[in-house]
Amino acid sequence: MDNRDGRLGWLWYGMLVWFAANLLSQSLYMGTYGVPYDAEDVIRALGPYYIPILFVESLAWILAGGWLFKHTLRRRPDRNSIGQGGAHAVD
Repeated sequence: MDNRDGRLGWLWYGMLVWFAANLLSQSLYMGTYGVPYDAEDVIRALGPYYIPILFVESLAWILAGGWLFKHTLRRRPDRNSIGQGGAHAVD
């Protein structure tokens, strides 16, 4: 893996923290009220902050998707090097 200055590690830590926070939040809500929280209730509770939060979250998903796409392309073998490097014909 390409780990320039630990950036890849920070990405994984961030994703782990985000997942754990969501899981803990949902668990606490379900423990208190007995049902999972509804998206409409969350949007209503955020009020005027909903649009900026939606923008930041969308930007984070776009950046993560772009990073994943770029990282996937970087890991693919170079097409020009395929077939070069000593292939021998079989008699």
